[in-house]
Amino acid sequence: MTGSIILAMLSGVSFAIIGIMMRLGQSKNVVPLHISMGMGIAGAIYFGLQIDWAHWDVPAYVILMALGGTVGLIANMIFTKMSLKRGPLSPLWTATNLTFIVVTLYAAIMFGEKISLMPGLALLFGIVCVIFAANLGDIPKNNDEDKKPLRMKIEYAVLLFLVLLGNSFSFLVIKDLGTRLIPGTETAYIALYRPHLYFVMYLSMAIVSFVIVKFIDRSKPVSYKWVWLLGSIAAAGSIIGMVMLSSVVTKLPASIVFTLNSISCILVGCIVSVIAFKEKIKPAWWGTIIFGLVAVILANII
Repeated sequence: MTGSIILAMLSGVSFAIIGIMMRLGQSKNVVPLHISMGMGIAGAIYFGLQIDWAHWDVPAYVILMALGGTVGLIANMIFTKMSLKRGPLSPLWTATNLTFIVVTLYAAIMFGEKISLMPGLALLFGIVCVIFAANLGDIPKNNDEDKKPLRMKIEYAVLLFLVLLGNSFSFLVIKDLGTRLIPGTETAYIALYRPHLYFVMYLSMAIVSFVIVKFIDRSKPVSYKWVWLLGSIAAAGSIIGMVMLSSVVTKLPASIVFTLNSISCILVGCIVSVIAFKEKIKPAWWGTIIFGLVAVILANII
């Protein structure tokens, strides 16, 4: 029991490494798309090794959903880059971990799942969290008259919401395929096609990230060794976190696993941001963290 709890928390620490690598990459001009390219390559290799290639018979629906998840992840990386230019890591990372907001609404609309009291309160606290986070954006001293601080806060809040929305796509895919049954069976799609789903998602993420960063965004890092170094560390954090999370999800209630995972992920990302990147602690910082953590806890109370 204790070991499983520790693993659940360590999985959150591993996922936090992704955000830390993105923030660290700023000084080396390594953009989030560089990071996602490295994560995509590593993820495709990891899940590709789990597939029985002699019996590849994946429904088109699974592939389309995987590509839909990729679209969200790529959008998330683009908006993450924009958000890091306007503010610190803490509000961005907290918003990134509030994916339950979109997933809860999606489940209510698509599958008729009722939003009970606790998830409803979680949605409310999540919205308040983003409002606090919007106040942590950087406001240039030489603002133009048509670029008022309030307007910039609203724009920053919209960016954080778009990051949240983009990051939610992959979770929506998992929720959908974990709920939707294969026609004529009592088996959910994800039960049979989990590695295939992740393989397509990671591989397409690597390819699209490369195309955008090479031919559209054209961001050039100080040195490509930083791309591979930071990308590899982020990929390791992603895969190790997923392995640890998968190892305990059957041993502990989902409410405990995902609560511990999200809380440790948010706290580690925010604490490192303060210590390593000298992020200032303001009242809005406390509001962002506290409301974000409470929202996560409420969302996982059954």
